[in-house]
Amino acid sequence: MTILEIIQLLSVFFGTLIAAPLVVSKKAKKRLIGLTAVIAGSIFAIIVQLYLGLYYFVFANAFWLLNACNGIKKIVRTQRKNTTGF
Repeated sequence: MTILEIIQLLSVFFGTLIAAPLVVSKKAKKRLIGLTAVIAGSIFAIIVQLYLGLYYFVFANAFWLLNACNGIKKIVRTQRKNTTGF
């Protein structure tokens, strides 16, 4: 098994198996963990796609990466807003 295959497996593991059930959770902490897993899976997928020359697919994963970052930002803002009491 090569390092590229390991990175592909990590991409599937983080981006799908861990992220999918956590992102749809009602608890913000679980969603936060799920979105972090989406980010990790997207980064692993981008590495593999750049290595294989699949440059168009990099844009799709960058889209998921940016959406996950935006989701984390919204969760953090909401939690911060709830703790300050405003």
